[in-house]
Amino acid sequence: MLYSLGADVRLNEPLKWHTTIRVGGPARVFVQPYSVESLAEIVSFLKSEAIEFRIIGGGSNIICPARFEGVVVSTKNLNLMKSEGERVFVQAGTSVNTLIWHCLSEGLTGLEFLTGLPGSVGGAILMNAGAFGGELGNRVARVTYLDESNRAREIDGKAAGFSYRSSIFRSSNKIILGAEFALRRGEKLEISRRMSEILAKRLEKQPLQYPSAGSVFMRPRPDFYVGSFIEKLGLKGFRVGDAEVSEKHAGFIVNKGDASQEDVLSLIEVIKRKVREAAGVDLGT
Repeated sequence: MLYSLGADVRLNEPLKWHTTIRVGGPARVFVQPYSVESLAEIVSFLKSEAIEFRIIGGGSNIICPARFEGVVVSTKNLNLMKSEGERVFVQAGTSVNTLIWHCLSEGLTGLEFLTGLPGSVGGAILMNAGAFGGELGNRVARVTYLDESNRAREIDGKAAGFSYRSSIFRSSNKIILGAEFALRRGEKLEISRRMSEILAKRLEKQPLQYPSAGSVFMRPRPDFYVGSFIEKLGLKGFRVGDAEVSEKHAGFIVNKGDASQEDVLSLIEVIKRKVREAAGVDLGT
């Protein structure tokens, strides 16, 4: 049935090929719709048949199991993008960096702070991705999504409930289809300079030489720097299996070989427990 709905369908697809931390065994069925319409039809079919499914984008910030018996639906092929004046509309499967380079080519500024961020636009909106003092939600003019009844909807960015690493999409079954960003004109040389500056900071501070899911923990409060505190606890280099607290930045967990979901989640629990014991703080992910 899925083959007839306009999608690339694969059986027993290794999920580690589709995640930035390179963790995860096969999904029984892996589907990549070629259009928003196909995505809507596929989701409708899966719901009607009570088939368990998960939506993934660029594969950052997720840790997949050794096997998933349901259907994984990837938005990777949903990558249309268009500009009109100082607005850019982009579909959810587009990589964040593709969007940023498009903005550079159009002379549009406002998203440089996300240069080098892994993952897709959909995932970045869902978690209100932020870095170096900027948050994506501040640039979102509107979001299109599938609601719980599988109908396409559109809301103003101000109604998306953006807050620190969160939005209304994070705790709901709504599926992000795309977004329009409100940017402003800028000098291409200055935009390029800022992008290079941000990328240099990432290269200096983050363990980009190893697979990871990105920064693991949210700040429990503005003045609590999680990576620095984990480092003070002496946990840099601490491992569970092949999952390791990065020697470069303790806020990252890296895959040093063939880490499993169990390795990563166990390491996260160890870190959370030790931080709770030392500071009385409960870390969120």
